Amino acid sequence: MQLTSLALCLAAAISTVAAYPIKGDGVNCRTGPGTSYKVVKSYAKGVDVKITCQTHGESINGDTLWDKTSDGCYVADYYVKTGTTNMVTGQCGGSSGGSSGGGGGTSSYNGKISRAEIISRGEYWISRHVPYSMSKTYPDPQGRKYRTDCSGFVSMALHANAPGYSTVTLTDIVKPIKWSELKPGDVVGTLGPGTAGASGHVTLFHSWADSAHKEYNTLECRGTAYGCVAYKRPVGWKDGSFTAKPYRYIRVTD
Repeated sequence: MQLTSLALCLAAAISTVAAYPIKGDGVNCRTGPGTSYKVVKSYAKGVDVKITCQTHGESINGDTLWDKTSDGCYVADYYVKTGTTNMVTGQCGGSSGGSSGGGGGTSSYNGKISRAEIISRGEYWISRHVPYSMSKTYPDPQGRKYRTDCSGFVSMALHANAPGYSTVTLTDIVKPIKWSELKPGDVVGTLGPGTAGASGHVTLFHSWADSAHKEYNTLECRGTAYGCVAYKRPVGWKDGSFTAKPYRYIRVTD
């Protein structure tokens, strides 16, 4: 009987570990990490919400982190008093309930892959802040090693050829699309002839950063000073004389 009581006490303590108070008035919880998503419900100031996982989305007052609550919707982390601007739990979409920092999925090497898995694989490196290098490699969730530069990262996220395509050769496996057609897991970059080495750059599209669709949130290996990070870029950003364009992986399943 005493053991049962102790177990119940421990369970109660564990269940409240990920609960944090709302610090804004009438904070909306949405179907996705951005203000363009449908409102599911609203939280009053001071209400405790349980965070099941976190992801990056539209920037709210400079904070791109969004918290998925036990109600199954997303609230801007800016309005949740977690005591830090960093993550307090695992990435959404990861295996083992999101606590592994991404990487979950069922795709095969060079096979068809879902958008959710592309993002999850990308977040696998982002959550580990993998250092940038044009010559070194780092394992994907299955242990296959990919080059830790921008195009190697995108190749890894797509579960495509290792150690990775280049910004020149990625056009072999992606096709041009319109900016208005972008979805999570698509690719944005300066690709094709003349973009080899430091002359080109490529990113993974995560989500729109604003309702006007002028900026978007990325997952990318940004450079030696930054490593592999979540970032925000404007539509049509430039790299030297090249202008970034949107693309879609030929094996992605919508």
